[in-house]
Amino acid sequence: MVRRYLFVSDFDKTLSIDDAGVILSSKLGISQKEFTEKTERTQKRNISQLGGELAHLIVNDPAYKGKVSKKILREAGQETRLKKNVADLAKVLTDGFNGRKFSFYVLSAGPQEIVEKALEGILPADHIFGTKFIFDKNDIAVDIEHTGAGHAKVATLDILKAKERIPRHRIIYVGDGASDMHVMLHVLSYQGYTISVSLTPYMGHICKRSMISEDALSVLVPILEDILRYDEAQIRKFFEDRGHTIQEWNKAKTEWVDID
Repeated sequence: MVRRYLFVSDFDKTLSIDDAGVILSSKLGISQKEFTEKTERTQKRNISQLGGELAHLIVNDPAYKGKVSKKILREAGQETRLKKNVADLAKVLTDGFNGRKFSFYVLSAGPQEIVEKALEGILPADHIFGTKFIFDKNDIAVDIEHTGAGHAKVATLDILKAKERIPRHRIIYVGDGASDMHVMLHVLSYQGYTISVSLTPYMGHICKRSMISEDALSVLVPILEDILRYDEAQIRKFFEDRGHTIQEWNKAKTEWVDID
């Protein structure tokens, strides 16, 4: 009997190398430094959900407002560099292995057009849920139809869980930052499995495993080890059978301690 899982991933800095906001900003002549400053000011004011700062800037900030078109968003998506082997990750999960099948979806706070274009040919558009904008007759973003940030990811995950008819304890979520906190805590509360791909201190408290790698396939390691109970030799063979060799595999438990 095939056991089915729901595999859900963030996009920016999880499947991608680049930050969508940085690329989009550069296309508008806005430096990375200026974008970061604007994002930090938005966060301090708490006027958008965590991760939704870019969407807020697009429809409200004078440097972005009235300048972001569908065309520019798609161009930004085309220029976004992905981590190694994202397409292979999608294939391995979709094909399944050892009696397991995985439904692969992406939830992102980034603009839908950017994420769709970046993952074109890898994931179908109906498996990608990003921030959706309302566009005017000239295809310029004028308002937010639906954000993919913060608690919105929880709501979307619940929709996908019902659609795929997969129990909550078989949900796997992969993310890297603040916009993933709500959904990770939600997944954990139902005994699901969470993976972080960053060394952000607070992520260590809400993730079962942290995998630091430039290769998207790395997230398969904790799945094989913790869920399927493969040992190291079996994991190495799993990758080699699919044309990949694990060159380095260093395990460490990192803790951040501040003592006054």
